[in-house]
Amino acid sequence: MEWRHCCDRGRGMNYLLQGIGSLFSALKVVRLLRLGRVVRKLDRYLEYGAAMLILLLCFYMLVAHWLACIWYSIGRSDADNGVQYSWLWKLANVTQSPYSYIWSNDSNSPELINGPSRKTMYVTALYFTMTCMTSVGFGNVAAETDNEKIFTICMMIIAALLYATIFGHVTTIIQQMTSATAKYHDMLNNVREFMKLHEVPKALSERVMDYVVSTWAMTKGLDTDKVLNYCPKDMKADICVHLNRKVFNEHPAFRLASDGCLRALAMHFTMSHSAPGDLLYHTGESIDSLCFIVTGSLEVIQDDEVVAILGQYLCSRMVPE
Repeated sequence: MEWRHCCDRGRGMNYLLQGIGSLFSALKVVRLLRLGRVVRKLDRYLEYGAAMLILLLCFYMLVAHWLACIWYSIGRSDADNGVQYSWLWKLANVTQSPYSYIWSNDSNSPELINGPSRKTMYVTALYFTMTCMTSVGFGNVAAETDNEKIFTICMMIIAALLYATIFGHVTTIIQQMTSATAKYHDMLNNVREFMKLHEVPKALSERVMDYVVSTWAMTKGLDTDKVLNYCPKDMKADICVHLNRKVFNEHPAFRLASDGCLRALAMHFTMSHSAPGDLLYHTGESIDSLCFIVTGSLEVIQDDEVVAILGQYLCSRMVPE
């Protein structure tokens, strides 16, 4: 009797240690929340919408994994206690790998053996939690015992709040990702309505539409001045030098210019776009700017004849002395 008692005590300590080990293993899963830091760092390299979408999907799957582990633990506990109508017991019968009990010499309670593989149990548990969290509910895996029903009720409440929060954010993110396209079409509609309201001639109206479309294709609707105003003066000068690097590198007038001179000049440069066929300057206009051609070419017309063609990086207008 003394030897039997010591064995039972040792077996109890073994189960206790296994339980503590499982608890610490479960707590380590919380470290997966550090993935949020990684995704937040991705925000520097991805758009805000894409980074948030990745973060929300990872968090959603993480919660589903946690709930699946709890769901499996409840089913295993009920099966160990002899409940033969729990979801785990029914899964064993469906997969034709039923559980069975054996009596060991050193224990007064039967021990559960056999049953489905660990992979099958986890996939089924994750499948059940996902169907509940997404409110699909096929019903082929259902709560049977009181513990399973109580947990399912709690999971439905949590999943309802999580579903509304995450997919509400997803809807907002998708709208933000398509906001540029919506802004583009809204601008085109405003231009068309303006032309119709003021009865602008068709030829002029087409020129305006061509200009708007070609300008959007180059700028994507971004306001360069607004972006530059976010930066301090020194950083703004560096960006301006980068934006005008083609002119500075290719035009002979800037070959001997110092870095300070280029930075000062770049702050006063502005980039403009013209649609094909537009008249930029008319005869008799006052001259107040110096222009450099970055892309394309300009025609100099006199008496309806082309007298010169200005190519890239050539001055198209000089400031008079």
